[in-house]
Amino acid sequence: MKATAKFILALALALLLAWGVRTFAFTVFTVPQGGLPPQLEEGNRVIVNRVDCDNFGRGDIIVFADSVVIQNANLQRKNQQNKNLQNKNLRRKIAMEAYFIGRIEKLPGDTITLDSLRYIIPTVCCKRCGCKDCRFYLVRTSRRGQQLVHKHQMIGKAYKLF
Repeated sequence: MKATAKFILALALALLLAWGVRTFAFTVFTVPQGGLPPQLEEGNRVIVNRVDCDNFGRGDIIVFADSVVIQNANLQRKNQQNKNLQNKNLRRKIAMEAYFIGRIEKLPGDTITLDSLRYIIPTVCCKRCGCKDCRFYLVRTSRRGQQLVHKHQMIGKAYKLF
């Protein structure tokens, strides 16, 4: 009886430790459609280091979170005001968080050019925040092109597994 209890306790602790490491330290992601040529193709698996999120450099591959808006045409709602249209299909927009993979092209303080105008990526995002980590990076993704990504959106650095 004692051996069974010890085994169950050891198994529970091992599962809890594995869950903690996978959730808070290292996470495995699948590269989405389009990949990130030339290194990552669609379906490749990457491991993301969530612990070391302070030092990002040019050329680093990262995973970041961003909001996307999708339209759902199949939501059914009853219209209380007009009884003739009780089961009307409403088009509703739903915002959800999605993960993307990209390569850092420009760092805070670098200059970017858009339509012959030059902009400097700020080293601090705003004066209100006051945190030292408040920075933007220019990231290239396969499907969205280039976009500015806030440091707080970054999940971590990605490394190719297979």
